[in-house]
Amino acid sequence: MVTYIPRMLPVTLLSKVKLPDTIISILKYVGPAILASLLAPALFITEGSLNITLNNNYLLAAIPTFFTAYFSRSIFTTVFLGMFYLYILTLI
Repeated sequence: MVTYIPRMLPVTLLSKVKLPDTIISILKYVGPAILASLLAPALFITEGSLNITLNNNYLLAAIPTFFTAYFSRSIFTTVFLGMFYLYILTLI
């Protein structure tokens, strides 16, 4: 109940309200912003410091994974190939 009510209450209340188009257009950016905020530390920070070098396998694997996601538009393909890219980079 503690986690269910805060999640369902806004959905239940806002489902009956017509939101303005400006708010709807702003809310389209919430998902990508949250995803970027979760991915950025994992990609750019290693052992507590900024790591934008060729030794950062996570960052190197993210580059082809981004293109895979863009062209395939498939979550399964993106996740599978992203793990594959990271695995190959750790072997090298």
